[in-house]
Amino acid sequence: MNTKRLSSHVVIALLSVGLLAAAPAAKAELISTQQLAQQAAGAPDSTLAQDRQTLNVFLARADVQKKLEQMGLSREVTQQRLAALSDREVAELAGKIKTMPAAGALGFQEMVIILLVAILVVLAV
Repeated sequence: MNTKRLSSHVVIALLSVGLLAAAPAAKAELISTQQLAQQAAGAPDSTLAQDRQTLNVFLARADVQKKLEQMGLSREVTQQRLAALSDREVAELAGKIKTMPAAGALGFQEMVIILLVAILVVLAV
């Protein structure tokens, strides 16, 4: 009888520990009324300014300018179109720029071509 009671206490204790370990940690912090008002109004001004700065820095890069000129867009036209973007469009575009890989991404076709070239080089040697 005592072992049965002891085992039920152990099972209850293990289940309690398991539930505590699986429970997500609560995270809360205080925010000011101004922050709350900015969140309610949309993107904060500082975020919008940072997003526009991200776009300006990206468009100032030489490789981007060269590509835009190849597409027939001058710097002035690009700046006019950038100024005409809505806040949401600026945020989306800046988010895409921030998530772009730094050195570009290799697709499946590029990987196959590199692998084939490597095999041909190894066979030729």
